[in-house]
Amino acid sequence: MTERRWRFRLARLGYNLVIHLLIPLVLLHFLWRSRREPGYRQHIGERLALGPPPAQRPDLWIHAVSLGEMRVAGTLVQALADGHPALQILLTTVTPAGRAEAERMRSAGLPVEIRYLPLDAPVLLRRFIRRTRPGALVLVETELWPNLLRQTRLAGLSAVLVNARLSPRLRATYHRFRLLYAPLLAALEWVAAQGPGDADHFRELGARRVEVTGNLKFDLPEVPVTPELSRDRFAAERLWLAGSTHPGEEALLLDVHRRLQAAHPESRVQLLLAPRHPARAPELMALSRSAGFSVVARSGIAAAPTAADVIVLDTLGELAGLYGVADAAFVGGSLVTHGGQNPLEPIAAGCPAVIGPDSRNFADMVELLRNAGAIVQVADADGLLLALERLIGDPEAGCAQVEKARQTIRANRGATARTLSLLDPLLPAPRESAGHRNPDRRQVRSP
Repeated sequence: MTERRWRFRLARLGYNLVIHLLIPLVLLHFLWRSRREPGYRQHIGERLALGPPPAQRPDLWIHAVSLGEMRVAGTLVQALADGHPALQILLTTVTPAGRAEAERMRSAGLPVEIRYLPLDAPVLLRRFIRRTRPGALVLVETELWPNLLRQTRLAGLSAVLVNARLSPRLRATYHRFRLLYAPLLAALEWVAAQGPGDADHFRELGARRVEVTGNLKFDLPEVPVTPELSRDRFAAERLWLAGSTHPGEEALLLDVHRRLQAAHPESRVQLLLAPRHPARAPELMALSRSAGFSVVARSGIAAAPTAADVIVLDTLGELAGLYGVADAAFVGGSLVTHGGQNPLEPIAAGCPAVIGPDSRNFADMVELLRNAGAIVQVADADGLLLALERLIGDPEAGCAQVEKARQTIRANRGATARTLSLLDPLLPAPRESAGHRNPDRRQVRSP
């Protein structure tokens, strides 16, 4: 056995030792989080590969870690269902928000079974794969768990990575543990990268076949505003939304809101504050009250329009629709050192968007949108105030920005079709019924 193979084996043994030691702590962490988010307590047996197998043997297994990735997976699932009506798909996720999105997909009639992904221990993943007997594994964006990759290869399953991207933080992590990841990445059938920069990074890490397919998020459908989320539920003449916010950011946003209200004494200005994790809603309601604002939770809004200064979103699955009722939006995680959230969410809803200085998680996308005049990027909270003043004070400016954003989205669509063309050889032939494997499906040995 070569020295490189021995080093890989030792790295894998070390990783597995750490994983097995961490399993009790991870389960305790889920139980602790379930105090605020009950979803972490539900289906907990699935984290250990327990529970019933899927009703039908899945033709394809798609894994998306949380809400944003599951929405991307939804675009792919819809396209697959349209082209392969008999296809059965297994969706796995890690978070309750991701599971809730998958449940909405199933409720909409898409052919999916839903499970939590077991923890990344060899025995758990072997049991899961043996019981579910899935087809090829499709990983969305950055879900590169070592044992997940290895056990799929040992089972003879093809594995691919779609909409692939690497944030600077993950890039540093994968480079630090390249001894472990390089052979696993090399065993992927292919990587479909969002852009040339991402493609280069995956090649450097060891991936063999890398294609640039574009960003699936540009193919997300526009989100309609439902009656229960319409503008008449808010009493404000001017409404702005701060979406996917993070700790340390909300105090800055509340100060911006106070100054915005002071600049418009002739009309009511309201803030819809949507934390990245809705379980933080009670904390943010207390913070808003201590800042002198009247506040109400989104779940507490009655049929009559609310006149509260601040409305805190404490529900899952509504943020995309609420962007559509706001006059302007701020994309969270960007006034603090977090790297920013997806700036396409407000744009897809037709809302002019502002993002803070730290957008490294979506650097290529933000640069594209900024250069097209489709988004405003500001340096600090003072810049955010000026941008909001312009957008809510001049509706024509907001409309012009939205139109540029829509043009940019239209110009960058097509990632779904390009990804499907890569996936097609891994799917069963259309004539096959669900649950039957293609006898010609290629079997691949693990590294």
